[in-house]
Amino acid sequence: MIESSAPTRIDLAGGTLDLWPLHLFFGNPPTLNAAINLYARVEIRPRRDRKLIVESRDLNRRVTFANLKHLPDTKHPLELILRLVKFYAPRQGLEIVTHCAAPAGSGIGGSSALNIALNGALNRFTGRGYRREQMIEIAKNIETQVIDVPAGTQDYFAAMYGGLQAVQPYYDRLASNRITFDPADTTRRFVLCFTGKPRNSGINNWTVYKETINGKSSVKTNLQRIATIAREMEVVLKNKSWNRFAKLFAEEWKARRALAPGICTKEMETMIRAAGKAGTLAAKVCGAGGGGCVAFFVPPEKKLAVQDVLQKQNARILDFRFVQRGLMVQSG
Repeated sequence: MIESSAPTRIDLAGGTLDLWPLHLFFGNPPTLNAAINLYARVEIRPRRDRKLIVESRDLNRRVTFANLKHLPDTKHPLELILRLVKFYAPRQGLEIVTHCAAPAGSGIGGSSALNIALNGALNRFTGRGYRREQMIEIAKNIETQVIDVPAGTQDYFAAMYGGLQAVQPYYDRLASNRITFDPADTTRRFVLCFTGKPRNSGINNWTVYKETINGKSSVKTNLQRIATIAREMEVVLKNKSWNRFAKLFAEEWKARRALAPGICTKEMETMIRAAGKAGTLAAKVCGAGGGGCVAFFVPPEKKLAVQDVLQKQNARILDFRFVQRGLMVQSG
């Protein structure tokens, strides 16, 4: 048996600009995120026959196919998994079980973490020997087919490498530039809640993408602001200047809201206001402003008070911690 797991993430700044070629228009700014321990997990068990059995515990679905040739070419609830199996083309039957601790539609990169975890498991199972940067490229291209709009890259880097990082586009490559941080101390400064109102961040990104290519000035102005904030935040995180971080985190969300009015629901607005009265320093909706999770940056001594207020707003507090590790694959 092969077991693999990959972390999800909280995005901090620069999202949407990880879509090629948008970053080229704004001087190649970094995208900043930090991995968290709400893992996507995959188990693969070989079979003696040619059958493919896939079970998604998140979707409560289990499907069986006689062999690879019977995998559907049309849309399917488990399309991401099936496309990856087709790509790796195992020479024997197998059973795949998947699970992700991140709520569906939460905006913290659950599908991308599952994508990377499954890439790692299938890469080991088939002996393909792809390097990590190659698996990121595979994950991006296959997810683009599934969601029918261009996929960003930051989520794959968080899942693959973990830790706190700046995903930096260069003219010849994308690179993960690690930033030294204390996961325990950083965890004390964040609250993450799920509102139960997931939104499609891929579609939000696609709207911004088209408007940027079409030269809409207001969109380009806000993206330029996000690019500037991301550069400043990278320096601030390296220096551990938390007071300045809070201001940048809030400014990033302000610029992101202006990109797509309406992406913040009334429930989210109410929660953000209530948490602000309890001591929150800044907040932003995760997933390019399209997810169902809100991340709150708080003074450590105010964390419990903020959590209590959010629970009274019927928010689901996600118990998490920041982690250094990325993709892990083990053979049993």
